Amino acid sequence: MKKETKKKNTKTMNKKEFYGKTTYSEETKRVVKIAVTVVVILTLVYLLTALATGEIKLGSEKKEIKEPTIQYEEIIAGEIMNRKEEEYYVMTFAFTDKNASKYISLKDTYSKEEKSLPVYLVDLDSAFNKKIIAEEAEKFTEKPSKISDLKVNGATVLKIKNGKVVERVEGEEKIKALLSK
Repeated sequence: MKKETKKKNTKTMNKKEFYGKTTYSEETKRVVKIAVTVVVILTLVYLLTALATGEIKLGSEKKEIKEPTIQYEEIIAGEIMNRKEEEYYVMTFAFTDKNASKYISLKDTYSKEEKSLPVYLVDLDSAFNKKIIAEEAEKFTEKPSKISDLKVNGATVLKIKNGKVVERVEGEEKIKALLSK
């Protein structure tokens, strides 16, 4: 029996000696496992955050490319009297005005009519257009023939013919009446 026990001990010892020669200690294994776990968790957090914010998109979504368009309706004050058409309207108003949407709606409704004239818009809030705004008590020409003489006081529609103002309408009700006929 002693021989058998010796044999078993040698076999076990050989295994212990064999595994004991490795350079990994239990503490090193634990540190490596913790490091790998931390890296995996951080990677998952990054991926989830990137998916949530849209930085990473899954699937093959086709991106719709919009063609750039040039709008010709809004002009600056210096272009009021030099459009290519012989006859047209120019609406001047502050785009931030509470009635701005009404003016644009009136313009759109008028423009849909069959024999309507082109209508251009001038934003009085723009720094480029401040020079045509009349001061409080300032007197100005009702139908100027030069841009330097043109002054407006709030929402105004100007009918331009051959580079000259031939009609001028101010105020919401009068503008509505003009564009409705």
